[in-house]
Amino acid sequence: MTTTALSETDAAAAAATQLVVFRIDKSEYALPVSNVGEILRMVAIAPVPEAPEWLPGVINLRGKVIPVINLRKRLGLPEVEVGLNTPIVVAEHEGQMVGLMADAVTELLTVAADSVEPPDARVGSANAVEAVARSGERLILIFDLDRVCAGSQQHLAER
Repeated sequence: MTTTALSETDAAAAAATQLVVFRIDKSEYALPVSNVGEILRMVAIAPVPEAPEWLPGVINLRGKVIPVINLRKRLGLPEVEVGLNTPIVVAEHEGQMVGLMADAVTELLTVAADSVEPPDARVGSANAVEAVARSGERLILIFDLDRVCAGSQQHLAER
């Protein structure tokens, strides 16, 4: 392989985005793999009094207390029964860890940078979606953790 071909391969790899894809209801959502620390099976969640309904409580992860957000409730979707196989995606937000409950984690997906676009301006800035990734015929909504987590850290800090 020549130096030019190697540079082109490195440039293509740098222009790709890796996403952890998960399902909530009938839609696919994702976070950049760089934001995801790990994926857990459901563990005991300690309730936090007077928390918003989308914040069922906190978990103890190796001595760290981490708030857990129920993404179904956060998005205003109907509730489903939580089971032992319900995944919690542990992500980093502003230097803090947060758990995100999803219906299922489906894959680790690499998409080209030109397949990722910001949502249409008509969607509004209050939306929890930061970008939309195209993979074949699929559209995968990439969460903006600032908007998804808005209110969770402040609520816990007030306790």
